[in-house]
Amino acid sequence: MLEQLVTRRKLILLASVSSLLSGCSMFSSDRYSYQPVSYDNSEGSKVLRTAMSQYGAKYKYGKASPSDGFDCSGLIFWAYGKHGITVPRHTAAQSKAGKWVAARNARQGDIVVFRIGRRLHTGLVADKGRFLHAPSSGGYVRMESLSGVYWKNKIVGYRRIV
Repeated sequence: MLEQLVTRRKLILLASVSSLLSGCSMFSSDRYSYQPVSYDNSEGSKVLRTAMSQYGAKYKYGKASPSDGFDCSGLIFWAYGKHGITVPRHTAAQSKAGKWVAARNARQGDIVVFRIGRRLHTGLVADKGRFLHAPSSGGYVRMESLSGVYWKNKIVGYRRIV
């Protein structure tokens, strides 16, 4: 299992490097079309960098580790935990953790909260317009646009932990 995970990550890295060098993506799947993130020195940026290390990891409901996979709140719980920062494990509690920040003030590592039907979903702000998340069953940890057709009208707010 670990060998498969390492092989998958190598393929993703290879596709990313190849994409950067060739100027176009080799794959149409979002999980392979990685665009680099510019990190700063903030605590939130450090948390985001840790979460980004799991780019391409498999979604698994109720899980929060590289070996088992991640659900949306599990990725956030794990990434913050790696920096000794405690955040709630579940989405509903994450949606109330820390303090509220306006969208225009959101920065790397802030939690972005979405309402999808009656459920909540969380991700981490990557930069001005993208977020990292573990989307759903059958999915992989990936980046998406906050202004994308699916996501932009589902944003409930942003929470700052650090």
